[in-house]
Amino acid sequence: MLKFVKVMPEDELPPGKSAIITAGEDEIALFNYKGKYFAIANKCLHKGSPLGEGRIEEGVVICPNHEWRYDLTTGDCPQNPFMKTKIYPVRVHKGLIRIGLEVEGEKKALGIESSAPPKALKFTIPTIQKPINPDETL
Repeated sequence: MLKFVKVMPEDELPPGKSAIITAGEDEIALFNYKGKYFAIANKCLHKGSPLGEGRIEEGVVICPNHEWRYDLTTGDCPQNPFMKTKIYPVRVHKGLIRIGLEVEGEKKALGIESSAPPKALKFTIPTIQKPINPDETL
């Protein structure tokens, strides 16, 4: 199940900048590339270097230590077509950047929470205590 969590206000990550976010045991590199936000696993698949400290060229993040490259939209690695790093969906809502994370075990429906009927609304449902005998009613 995918759940979007608030990460930071949009104005704290200007274009060309990155941030490293910790979500549980995972580290995520969040980038603002030309006004769009991208999130990718922070660990380079080659030697584990932090991708959040790398630079971006033409939509590709370049590892700061050994120049391995990862496409920000797909996670593909041009050096090795069999390797692919994890990417995360990103949304901006009401000025807050949100990253989609997989949540296990939680089976709550997404959307607005259920609400109780208004307290001003009162009604009663009559119950029949005894079956009515049609011969006794006139």
